[in-house]
Amino acid sequence: MSYDIGSMASAFSRYLKETRRPIYSAALVLPFFLIYHTGTLFLKTTYINGADALIMQLLAMLSVRSALASALVLMLCFVAWQIRSGTSWKVQLPKLVAMFAESMLFAVLLFLLLGWAGTRLSGPQGGSLGIFERLVLYCGAGIYEEMVFRGFLLGLLMLLLTRVAGMGKPAAAALGAILAALFFSAFHYLGPASDSFTLGSFMQRTFGGLYFSCLFVTRGFGITAASHALYDMVVGL
Repeated sequence: MSYDIGSMASAFSRYLKETRRPIYSAALVLPFFLIYHTGTLFLKTTYINGADALIMQLLAMLSVRSALASALVLMLCFVAWQIRSGTSWKVQLPKLVAMFAESMLFAVLLFLLLGWAGTRLSGPQGGSLGIFERLVLYCGAGIYEEMVFRGFLLGLLMLLLTRVAGMGKPAAAALGAILAALFFSAFHYLGPASDSFTLGSFMQRTFGGLYFSCLFVTRGFGITAASHALYDMVVGL
């Protein structure tokens, strides 16, 4: 049996390019989105993801008050992103399955890189919460923490560093990733349900933030959000 290396490389290149389309990110994130928002409604839990709560607080300042306000923002962002991209709305299931497998691979890789220390990055531990409540929270962390710290913050930092500071895209991406990772790590120590600060956990979360920033820049939002949620599940469940 012979293999055409050139054809395989070309197919892989097409896969990487096509799966960066916004519609693929939306399709990959959809199951996690449904689990999180359906879970928070039916389990009637008082816990929601911190990044979700932050978005809701910011929207409340604009007199927008709804338990699904963050969900609406996310959906509007996806629609605007897809329309602006001018690409096809069609999704091929085999590519979507491959993206899920890719996300699981990245989640397991982060777990192996951090080892036991990775438990400090896993999001809400919730000793009093059941397994399904924790699953719901992990899905929310993957979506909304990536939306805030990679989609919004890292995107804004890269825009400012390139257009205002005049930096090249590679340098802007590197510096933006570091800054976004630091903010991501610090976020876990803010608020009434925050964790106790230790230098070790801060550095571990910063590494995790850098990891997800690299995924965001190279593979896009969908795989980053799915990898984050799956990583939390691997560690937390």
